[in-house]
Amino acid sequence: MKPAIALLLVALGACSVPQPQAEVSAANAGRGELLYENACGACHTTEPHWREKRLVGSWDDLVGQVRRWQAVAGQNWSPAEVNDVAAFLNERFYRLPLRRAPG
Repeated sequence: MKPAIALLLVALGACSVPQPQAEVSAANAGRGELLYENACGACHTTEPHWREKRLVGSWDDLVGQVRRWQAVAGQNWSPAEVNDVAAFLNERFYRLPLRRAPG
């Protein structure tokens, strides 16, 4: 493989790696709460978030589940809105440790 192509592939790969801390820092949990209450709150109690066989064990899991269920509910949220709802749920129920940027 030519060095220029290899470098391009590495650069593209770096762009696709999720940056959880940046997502969390930019998230607006207050807006997430409003989105959650309007789209999910009518059917959800705290049970899905507190049950023993929880599907969420990390920030990436939480974002994935919010993305999945908002699509099932036909919400078509933007990535920022998904992160906002994940931030709200993390503050309220999950309290997942977040990766911190070095420094």
